[in-house]
Amino acid sequence: MEEFVIKAEIRKGSGKIVARKLRKEGFIPAVLYGKSMPSLPISISVNDWEKLRKRLKRNTIINMELPDNGGVKREPVMVKDIQKSVIGDKIKHIDFLHVSMERKMEVEIPINLIGTAKGTINNGIVELHLRTIMVECLPSQIPDKVDIDVTNLDIGDSIHVHEIQIPGVKLLEHPDVAIVTVIPPTGEEKAVTEETLVEEKKEG
Repeated sequence: MEEFVIKAEIRKGSGKIVARKLRKEGFIPAVLYGKSMPSLPISISVNDWEKLRKRLKRNTIINMELPDNGGVKREPVMVKDIQKSVIGDKIKHIDFLHVSMERKMEVEIPINLIGTAKGTINNGIVELHLRTIMVECLPSQIPDKVDIDVTNLDIGDSIHVHEIQIPGVKLLEHPDVAIVTVIPPTGEEKAVTEETLVEEKKEG
């Protein structure tokens, strides 16, 4: 498994003036927090972050190196939030979440459709209802994405949450929620609706 490491320094002082000074010196103001530790103001090198950022995926566990009584200690963290400037899209601040590798956590995972639904042969439209899904698992078991094969879906078919199984991962969405459905072509939907209205008028 690929290892991701970022070095951090304890940030002295706070406020806009301190943050502005750090940015000029090539650092990004940040904060590290979690259930098992108090909030810790830190800073990281812009160069180090840019090298790491290109390799990161959603929910990647990063080993953060922190000063510790003259030595260095490593803590597992995740990127929780990134604040960027309105102009120039420069990073102004990063929130890191400290995680316990022995404690399950809730995270949001992107859904990835694979294959071509057979219903598209008849101009069916693949409609994705959920783009992400909340799951609960250990940090070491967090999947990069949830792959869903839609190859066998015909028009009117759906795949629901209860049909998805991921070892070691609990899906938190309601089991009956549809993740993806193949719906009729737009024109066909309209024709069916108009036909239904005509029938209703006749019955009325």
